[in-house]
Amino acid sequence: VDKDLADIVPTYLEIRNKELPELQALLAAGNLDEARKIGHKLAGSGVGYGFDRLSEIGRKLEAAGLASDAAAAAACAAELKEYLENLEVTYE
Repeated sequence: VDKDLADIVPTYLEIRNKELPELQALLAAGNLDEARKIGHKLAGSGVGYGFDRLSEIGRKLEAAGLASDAAAAAACAAELKEYLENLEVTYE
C-alpha cells in the first residue's frame, strides 16, 4: 500500500471488518439487495486504497446480488472473510 495512505488504511480496514458480520447476517436473511450494496462499496473503494483484491471480491458480490445468486454471494462472503483474516499490510 502507498505509504501516503498509512494514516487512513487502518480505519478503512476496520470498517471492512465490521461489515463482514453485517454481510453474513444479510445473506442469512436472504437480503441479497443489501449484500449487493456492500459489494458495490467494496468494488469502488478497494482499489483506491491499494486493495485490488477487495475490489474484485466486491465486484463478484455485487454481480451475485444482481443475479439473486445466494450461493455465489455466500462464496464471496467466505472469500472476503479469508482475505481480511490473512491480510498483511505493508507500506511502500
